[in-house]
Amino acid sequence: MDKLILIGAGGHAKAVIDILKKNNKIHIEGLIGKSDEIGKKVLGVPVIATDEQLNDLLKREINYALIVVGSVGDNYLRKNLYEKVKEIGFTFINAFHPSAIISEHVKFGRGNVVMAGTFIGPDTRVGNNVIVNTGSIIEHDCIISDHVHIAPGVKIAGGVKIGEASHIGIGSVIIEGIKIGKNSLVGAGTVVLDDVPDNAVVVGIPGTIKKYRYDMGRNQ
Repeated sequence: MDKLILIGAGGHAKAVIDILKKNNKIHIEGLIGKSDEIGKKVLGVPVIATDEQLNDLLKREINYALIVVGSVGDNYLRKNLYEKVKEIGFTFINAFHPSAIISEHVKFGRGNVVMAGTFIGPDTRVGNNVIVNTGSIIEHDCIISDHVHIAPGVKIAGGVKIGEASHIGIGSVIIEGIKIGKNSLVGAGTVVLDDVPDNAVVVGIPGTIKKYRYDMGRNQ
């Protein structure tokens, strides 16, 4: 049986553990957390190491990983973790809840989590390290770039493109054909009727740009 570690030990980890426990081909060896969390258990799964101890886990023949940090509005934290863990040598798996409805014509990268009650339509492409959270709808022909978080209850119409590391807030709606740039944040309940540029924060009905974020994609 394949052995897996989860990077993170918070609330989002609970949802992912729940998904993976429904798949008996994967054994969750443990969680990666902070030093003061060692020994803590999340739904019965122990925190076994910190980021600094990841190399040691390869020696224990733990080769698979999944990022379970659901950092709202700061997807570059997950991006940085993903790149660090990949460089160390772990392989990422996808975790799909059995209640998710996913077209056989969807293309996925690696390290994605698709939560309960979601729908993803045909000819949609999902990159790497993406969260599609509970009850979200992504219609046909969409492109969801790396490190994006689609929050619970989001409705995305056909042909929408979402740039790297953007966060689409809970309950928001995006009409067909919209392009959302990288590192953008769409606020909770927002209705997006126009394209959104990089680094923009959009809120309201209809969605309007309230401010711009600093470019989190640059080296820091």
